[in-house]
Amino acid sequence: MKKNLLLALVCVNVFSIFLFPTSYAGNRPGALTVTLGGGYLFFDTKRHIDNKAAGMIEVGYDLTEHWGIEGMLAGFNTKFKKSVDDDRKINGTIFNFNGVYHFNSYSMFEPYVLAGVGIMGLNPNHLDANNEGNINAGVGAQMFVHHSVALRLEARDLYTWVGGKNDVFIGGGISVLVDMC
Repeated sequence: MKKNLLLALVCVNVFSIFLFPTSYAGNRPGALTVTLGGGYLFFDTKRHIDNKAAGMIEVGYDLTEHWGIEGMLAGFNTKFKKSVDDDRKINGTIFNFNGVYHFNSYSMFEPYVLAGVGIMGLNPNHLDANNEGNINAGVGAQMFVHHSVALRLEARDLYTWVGGKNDVFIGGGISVLVDMC
């Protein structure tokens, strides 16, 4: 019963977004963007861990038509490569805080670039995480299917300066924009 009620509320909210758009399509000043999605992590060979899929959530805020800020949180579970001869599983978390520049829209597409700082936490023993700082940069695009709903696809390079590790995250998801101001 509770699951059906929750599903009905979600459907009503999504339906109302399509029926009552608040503004034009595209990123706009004062809009809060929430993206749910996932991606795939390609780890540097120095890490000796298997590449793995990850779930993610991104929350952003548009300061102007072109400039915004955003945070991304991604989680994954992987393991060491067979050549390492270590059968422990690794829990991982990535947090990035970025500045975002949105280019002008082309029809329903809006490309962007982003750059910022972050932390990758790897926890192979389930007790203490090994947290490593990184700088990251990426490119992506949103395809607006409605005034406040977009499909998003991006690629990020995560460079960890400790040991010079270069990881790549290819991700995508569904973005919902909500006008805050």
